[in-house]
Amino acid sequence: MKTGIIGARGAGKSTVFQALTGLAPIHGAAEGKNRARPGQIKVTDRRLDFLEATYGSKKKVPVELTILDFAPNPKEQKEGAALDPSLLPLIRDLDALLVVIPQFAAMHKDLLPALESIEGELVFADFDQGERRLERVKKDRSATEFEKTALERVLKWLEDGKPLRLLEMTPQEIQVFSSFGFLSRKPVLAVINCEMEAAAADITEAERAAVHARGIEVFRLAAAFESELWELDAAGQSEMLSAAGLDAPARDRLITALYAHLGLITFYTAGDPEAHAWPLHRGETALDAAGVIHSDIARGFIRAEVVGFEDFATLKSDAKVKEAGKLRLEGRDYVMRDGDIIHIRFKV
Repeated sequence: MKTGIIGARGAGKSTVFQALTGLAPIHGAAEGKNRARPGQIKVTDRRLDFLEATYGSKKKVPVELTILDFAPNPKEQKEGAALDPSLLPLIRDLDALLVVIPQFAAMHKDLLPALESIEGELVFADFDQGERRLERVKKDRSATEFEKTALERVLKWLEDGKPLRLLEMTPQEIQVFSSFGFLSRKPVLAVINCEMEAAAADITEAERAAVHARGIEVFRLAAAFESELWELDAAGQSEMLSAAGLDAPARDRLITALYAHLGLITFYTAGDPEAHAWPLHRGETALDAAGVIHSDIARGFIRAEVVGFEDFATLKSDAKVKEAGKLRLEGRDYVMRDGDIIHIRFKV
């Protein structure tokens, strides 16, 4: 999973990056692709820890979230602007966007107007892209009538100021637009950067209804406070979090929020060489899971041997799982469940 941090100047984007990854922010202005600095968050996963210990795996591979921080470019993003337009090409291949909304002493923006401003920029960028593509399609004799019609439908939607994540598309339309990287179609998590005293607070019901109507979820953190946690040991972190009324650091809570918002589950492969956690969209199949592991495995898929984590945790060995009849043989259309441990038989 890969996501990027965007928002207004002074919103504390780099402090949010530091709070989530423990990495110092980028200093100074920069241009082009060198503006992006990646940081990784490894997902804390007790089920994966159990599998590693039970199998005696030599290696453990958790799910990772890559977060991109972007160096500022004052030439492009003026004071008070909702978004830096020069970032748009750099965020088209991301899985999701973290939109930082500042609500601390030095800078406070109301949630809904701030989100609407940024969403407006994303919608406008998509409209511009779609309009330019439609002009080319009209001149291209090899272009399909379907793409032309689909583009016209998308442009009408965007012209009304509505993000594409709210537009229900057919599978064929999704395939046609798969390479476009439409920005307003990307999942958005609004990150409220607040003071420590407000870290455990909540938004109003009216705000929640408004953001949900736009297909957005809200995540709250005190970035300056969370950044300090990286300097402490586990006991010190736990003490500070408890005093703030929080049960986990922001990096763990963010993963949970993103998983829920993106509709993800985790499945596992495990054995002596390694215990590996893999993300998968809810509703996807054993064949999709095979493709996540490796395209060759999906191509040569024969069958999947599956056991649920709870059954394995109770029985604690492959032999006992088989004896108890808890190992299931599933075909390519089997819908994966959260916690499934899978072994795929394949032949290429």
